Amino acid sequence: MELGLFLMPAAPPERLLADVLDWNLEIIQHADRLGYSEAWIGQHMTSKWEPVPSPQQIIARLIGETDQIKLGTGVEVLYQTHPVRLAAELIQLDHMARGRLLFGFGSGGTPTDGQLYGLDLSKGESQPASREALKIILDCWKEGGPDDFEGEFWSVKKPSYNDRYDWHLKPYAPAEPRIAFAGFMPKSGSLVTAGEFGYIPMSFNVAPDIVSVHWDSVEEGAKRSGRTPDRGQWRQIREIFVADSHADARALAVEGFAGRFWNEYFSIAMDRIGIIDMFRRKDAPQDGKVDAAYLVDNGTWFAGDPGSVADQIVNQYEATGGFGSITQIGFDYAEGEYREPWLRSMELLATEVMPRVNARIGDTSTLARPDAAQ
Repeated sequence: MELGLFLMPAAPPERLLADVLDWNLEIIQHADRLGYSEAWIGQHMTSKWEPVPSPQQIIARLIGETDQIKLGTGVEVLYQTHPVRLAAELIQLDHMARGRLLFGFGSGGTPTDGQLYGLDLSKGESQPASREALKIILDCWKEGGPDDFEGEFWSVKKPSYNDRYDWHLKPYAPAEPRIAFAGFMPKSGSLVTAGEFGYIPMSFNVAPDIVSVHWDSVEEGAKRSGRTPDRGQWRQIREIFVADSHADARALAVEGFAGRFWNEYFSIAMDRIGIIDMFRRKDAPQDGKVDAAYLVDNGTWFAGDPGSVADQIVNQYEATGGFGSITQIGFDYAEGEYREPWLRSMELLATEVMPRVNARIGDTSTLARPDAAQ
């Protein structure tokens, strides 16, 4: 199992954007040194709690300041940019990264971002535009570039090329194996899409014993195209806090910024759209407030010493049928007494937890891959 990092990025709303960016740059560099396999950076325009509008700019900076970690857009919101321009920008970034780029795409989930563009995301109004955009992006990435396209939301005209002008842009390496779609609803259209086209599926941080329903969506999509889905591609995203003792890890989670982010912002959004109960484990109390303390004490968040966190990851692996990467959610712990414990948590996760996990689960290379039975 590999270890990744997902930065929404969650940050205190009063923090200066420049400082938020510096922290995220530092954290990804730290992850690179520790051997994390990849880092994903989110995109939002109108959320003060997730304030980064351009993951591409962070990635461009980090290309020269990291050595091995893959860098992903998590995600590029497809209704917000003309797809030809986005396709070309990502091609250039891919060449700058020499193929270390991952392409996370999505339809967006921040209602006020949608309102900027005159869309009601609660009614799914961004999804048709996003589907058209993805089709055009893939068209741009094929040999010869995009052809004529006339859709409801986007249009493209193929130029009259000659010996001086032609479509010369193509990704540094084949792009489609590096495309990812993320979801957390029980019936996720994004995960169906991932399964249908063989893209990387990413499951967000609902209760560990509920994540298994996401694979049903991946399999549903795979059946549409006759594919055999690959569990080794599956990323499962989770809040993880490791310390030398459970008490220290619990304090890092509940009393640090992660707890504030959940209690003051994210849980409110989840409650508003009626899915807060998806963060309750089936064997946990089904009443009472779902706050950060509840999530730690009932095992939705993984917090503890290296041995107990390894147990939680292995239990999630077994309960969901297996997956290829555990992806830690990153939070802004840049200031105060929690800074060094957070850096230490990442170190313990990479150097003590993951070796224990992999010693117990063994080789994941045969996880429902097309050649697994050969």
